[in-house]
Amino acid sequence: MSSSLWFQGQVQAALRQAGGPLLLVRGEGSRVWDDRGRAYLDARSGLWAVTVGYGRPEVAAAVHDQLRRLSFAPLTDAASPAAVDLAARLAAVLPGDLTMVALVPTGSEAVDTALKFARLYHYAGGRRRRRIVISREYATHGSTYAGASLSDPDRGLLRGIGAPISGIRFVPAPYRYRCRFCADGPVCTLACVGAVEEAIAREGPDRVAAVIAEPVPGPGGVLVPPDEYWPRLRAICDRDGVLLVADEVITGFGRTGRWFASDHWQVVPDLMVLGKGMTGGYQTLGAVAMRRHIAERLDRRLIPHGFTYSGHPAACAAALVCLRIVDEEGLTVRAGTEGARLREGLRRALAACPIVGEIRGLGLMVAVELVEDRGTRAPLRLKARDLDQVARDLRDRGVLAFVDNPVILAPPLVITERETDDLVESAAAAVQALAARLPAAR
Repeated sequence: MSSSLWFQGQVQAALRQAGGPLLLVRGEGSRVWDDRGRAYLDARSGLWAVTVGYGRPEVAAAVHDQLRRLSFAPLTDAASPAAVDLAARLAAVLPGDLTMVALVPTGSEAVDTALKFARLYHYAGGRRRRRIVISREYATHGSTYAGASLSDPDRGLLRGIGAPISGIRFVPAPYRYRCRFCADGPVCTLACVGAVEEAIAREGPDRVAAVIAEPVPGPGGVLVPPDEYWPRLRAICDRDGVLLVADEVITGFGRTGRWFASDHWQVVPDLMVLGKGMTGGYQTLGAVAMRRHIAERLDRRLIPHGFTYSGHPAACAAALVCLRIVDEEGLTVRAGTEGARLREGLRRALAACPIVGEIRGLGLMVAVELVEDRGTRAPLRLKARDLDQVARDLRDRGVLAFVDNPVILAPPLVITERETDDLVESAAAAVQALAARLPAAR
């Protein structure tokens, strides 16, 4: 493979020493093939993006037809019919009055856009002191400067680069297994959402613009909140005049078993950030959906913000077909059913494994948290070589997964029962092999 290609999120030298990256040449359904003809069940969905599966001819045809007809239309004073139709389709499936849609090239740029819109909303309303944005620990909101600033500092996205943008504060996330407030108690006390309330009071409600949160943080560990969390968060924001921003770049478009994860708790955020699964991985596209009162306040203002490839016609054409497939093939239901099958299968297979602390998830977002001791819940500290070996074990068994602690499985929504069972078997075997290699397990 060419040595001129830079790989994202990798130590380049270590990647070369490990034998180099995979060269993927083909995909179909939930599987991809490398240049040696080896097949892998893609339990990463690319990077959380592949929803309707690889190799869909109807998506390819829609993109091809659109490019032949019109290859570009700037979202300044023009638009393609595909962009207009997509905005209307999104408005139809989004909850509540999230009926105005700003299309952007990616989910990361959607986060930046939402941050600007949130602050501009208050500025336009004469509340110019409202600049602070509250984010959460374990958050991942992209790797642009704004997204990295809103992400948990422990993720190191700005390490060696510089200070985050100003006005960002962090509060605990709802992490029941390791909750600093109630992990050892019999029930959740919702102190984590109380921490948001306290942060707003501490900063002063007249200085806080927004709270941004992933309904279920994905890279942060697939942290499923208690059912009362989001309704309570919505009520706090309403009381204090703070905008609620839901980052559904990963959780949107069926991943959790509903069209949007917010639907699980019947909560309508003020702004919703979208990306990844909207085009099923076939094109790059992001969006910010806003409620009517946001759109009305910004309607008469010039907002000097945008991107060249926002709402690209081919990307919008791909998204329209992918949304139709999710709807017609019942993929939200399948995500819920197969996600439950995956979790329960892993719980049975790993019930006696001493290093497995918790298996959790929602829909086709599943995490296997590893511990040194189940009683103390002390996290298992794995060296890079240990993680590399787990990844190799999974690859040898024909599986691509997010390998860290926790190990995360997020296959495409088209995964079959047989493939789910195969994934359970392969993932359980890799975790058990890790346990057998560790001195404490011998």
